[in-house]
Amino acid sequence: MREKAVGTSSLTLALPVSRARLLSIRIGMGALEASVLGVVPWIAVVLVYWMAGKPILISQVASYVLLLVGGGLVYFAMAILISSSVAGEYTAPALAFGVVLLTAIAFDAWLRPFNVWRLATGDFSIDRNTYLLSTHLPWLGILASLSVGVLMLLTSTIVVQRREF
Repeated sequence: MREKAVGTSSLTLALPVSRARLLSIRIGMGALEASVLGVVPWIAVVLVYWMAGKPILISQVASYVLLLVGGGLVYFAMAILISSSVAGEYTAPALAFGVVLLTAIAFDAWLRPFNVWRLATGDFSIDRNTYLLSTHLPWLGILASLSVGVLMLLTSTIVVQRREF
């Protein structure tokens, strides 16, 4: 949609690939980048602990990475859906930021068990005495988050395929 608003969509449409293929590559690269953004900070934490000679539980790190990536990919999918639906240079990021903020507030106030922000940060699994993640992870929440993300990505693919440029 941004290319249509800027006027460069004719170049993209002249490429010998379908719009769905372009979007799937964009989604794949974005999901890979989002996963790397979830893993790299925890690798840094492990390295700092290792260099300081302090023990760290790799199971805790892996659990946090799983929660961050599993819960956070829904935000990536929402951003793809919004950018596929809304034209404009700054409209899609502003709208995505507003939707993330409003959903975080609304879900925290009325639907707290379904709050993806709390899922991604580990708030549902943390032991308040030790500040370590419990052995039980919210697998249903992670699965629901990933399922909603996949549905949004499929919806964005349908939107792009039906869009007239």
